[in-house]
Amino acid sequence: MILEVQHETRLEYSEPVIESVTELRLEPGSDASQSCRSFHIAVRPATEVFRFQDGFGNCVHHFNTLSAHDEIRILAASVVETHPPLHDWSSSRATYPPDLESGGLELLDYLGFGGPVRPTPRLQAILNALRPRQGARVADFVLTVADYIHKHFEYARHITLATSPIDDVLEHGKGVCQDFTHLMIAVLRSYGVPARYASGYVHRPNKESQSHAWCEAWLPDLGWAGIDPTNNRIVDDHFVRVAIGRDFTDVPPNKGVYRGRGQEIMSVRVETRSLARLPSLSWQEQLPPLNVPLIPLPPRPRGEPRMYEESQQQ
Repeated sequence: MILEVQHETRLEYSEPVIESVTELRLEPGSDASQSCRSFHIAVRPATEVFRFQDGFGNCVHHFNTLSAHDEIRILAASVVETHPPLHDWSSSRATYPPDLESGGLELLDYLGFGGPVRPTPRLQAILNALRPRQGARVADFVLTVADYIHKHFEYARHITLATSPIDDVLEHGKGVCQDFTHLMIAVLRSYGVPARYASGYVHRPNKESQSHAWCEAWLPDLGWAGIDPTNNRIVDDHFVRVAIGRDFTDVPPNKGVYRGRGQEIMSVRVETRSLARLPSLSWQEQLPPLNVPLIPLPPRPRGEPRMYEESQQQ
């Protein structure tokens, strides 16, 4: 499938501010599951944008806006060719407890607790309900965890924050895809199954587009495999992955700081389109306008660094 993704972020300030520093994770990577064919980023006010790769292999852009400004607009557009799922979950024969020898030291990053994925007594009831049986297929255990979260927790916006610990979704029984992904990661790691956070987009034809998050679990005989607990769905060619990390705090699409007394108001809009073929090299000059409204996000407390939290995909 060939997908075009447009992701616009607008930062507006109640009075001019200076010395904004912004870091973005908006460029999809290329691997066996997808190929990023084109990527374009435009920033206003105009400034030089730099690019580097972080420790998890994600593409990161950053820029400074030093002079006084009352608005920043960021438009990231990409064309990604996604491929059918790499893994057939039914073919996995790895049993519990998983043999992690073949995964190397990389897996250590995805076994521990930290940030939003933290130990809490509230998690114990779920751990008791989902305790894996010795010798059971690891793939079945992972799918069971996703199914349990999908059935027992309600999707609801504005209950939690992007960096909320799993305590919040466990207390309220509600949250968004970030919360469900963090919760699934916590359960899997509690039982020694490496799990990581993936951010990106999911294309839903004729439905609202938004940024999204899902879990990737490490299966000894398949490697990393994606599962979406929000929709109880195995990750397929409708998903575009942008970044991976231990949790959301490793991969925020947008974070930054600025100097000034102005209150920052952030709005976003995302749209995905399926294309019949790859566009020309000048495709970014003919991008169709985004056909979705800007979605204002709740303001953050004054003085705290910006950590981008979108309304998330259902």
